[in-house]
Amino acid sequence: MAVLDHGFNVVAGVRRPFYVMPLYAGTLRLLVKAGLPHDTGLPYFAQILDGVEAAHFQEVVHRDLKPENILHDQTSDNLVIADFGIARFTEEALFTAVETRAQDRLANFLYAAPEQRVRGRDVGQVADIFALGLILNEMFTGEVAQGSGHRRIGYVAAGYAYLDPLVDRMIRQSPAERPGSIAEIKRELISRGNEFVLQQKLSQLKSTVVPESEIDDLLIANPIQVVDIDYADDGRLEFELSQAPPRQWAITFTNLRDYAALMGSEPSRFEFHGNRALVPVLGNQLSAMQAVANHFRNDVHATNENYKADLVNSQRRQVEAQRKAFREQVEREEARHRMRESVKSIKL
Repeated sequence: MAVLDHGFNVVAGVRRPFYVMPLYAGTLRLLVKAGLPHDTGLPYFAQILDGVEAAHFQEVVHRDLKPENILHDQTSDNLVIADFGIARFTEEALFTAVETRAQDRLANFLYAAPEQRVRGRDVGQVADIFALGLILNEMFTGEVAQGSGHRRIGYVAAGYAYLDPLVDRMIRQSPAERPGSIAEIKRELISRGNEFVLQQKLSQLKSTVVPESEIDDLLIANPIQVVDIDYADDGRLEFELSQAPPRQWAITFTNLRDYAALMGSEPSRFEFHGNRALVPVLGNQLSAMQAVANHFRNDVHATNENYKADLVNSQRRQVEAQRKAFREQVEREEARHRMRESVKSIKL
């Protein structure tokens, strides 16, 4: 927190020092009581870590970290560490149980590390880390972890379950088994977060199923039919179809390989205009026109079958391409995971 002003004031003839600091309307305690959204937990905790780390850089151990001593600026949505009142006290002074107000001890032992509860123990930075572990768990669960079987972060926020092993380390009874610095906690947060995201991604990829979905095409359910025939003014036969064929259907028709047709009336000679198909006919004999009509009806049926087969094959290629892409992505992520595990063995 910043000191806005300082000086001396005379009270009852006694010259007393004073300093002025910002007034904050809220605390982390109030935020936790109101229910912190899970996605705000880590950003807030990062601010707390920065504040405590700044104190540790000055070789100051707070020794009384708790949500009430973490103030919240509602305007900037920032948290600041406050109440360093016992940071410089001797251990013996802490055990005098000085009353700050009725029923309150100077040190709040709910968040105190085990070594703070015993006279003569060395109380260093890892005591603050113990309190921070309790606070991190409480920010997600709303409860202070006590003993075994306490409510864990993964129970209430599965996406942040990777924090539980870190909390377990931070609240170890033995100071030597806790992370030794705030920097180490930050590294673990990043490492565990990345590892968790990677494992979740791999799990999701491996469980992804690309289904053989049904083809959603109107021509499959309602194939094109020849419904009428007429003789156009330009001397061509004009066929009316049940619906206007899409461009790909017309391309499939004009490129038929297995067909029977009178010379000059091959599929490649047909023109499509909306639901009309026109083709030249050599001569005006009725028998020739009948043959063209018969061949056209057969070719329309063949085109419907080929069009459907092309769609099915195209979809299968797309499905297989998706499956191949998923397999390759899983292989890349697994290779990345193996490399990261190997890198961890490198000694610095």
